[in-house]
Amino acid sequence: VRSGPTIPSRACKTQNSPENAARERSRVRNLRQAFHSLQAALPSVPPDTKLSKLDVLVLATNYIAHLTKILDHGGMLGDHTILQRAEYLHPVK
Repeated sequence: VRSGPTIPSRACKTQNSPENAARERSRVRNLRQAFHSLQAALPSVPPDTKLSKLDVLVLATNYIAHLTKILDHGGMLGDHTILQRAEYLHPVK
């Protein structure tokens, strides 16, 4: 075991660089915008509704599955068809 001054590794130095911080902020901003756009594309979700990213993903996949099922049936799902909760989850809690 050495007991002397430790020299920070190059990896730690580069991870905390201003360029990396700016790149990470940009990445997070782009990801947030993508989730907002996806949520806006979901039907019956008021614009001011707060949903977690997981909720947005679950609702989007459920909605896509629902639309796929409609297409698979030739658009012949009647108005009397009741969607079960497992098939399509309404976004407003």
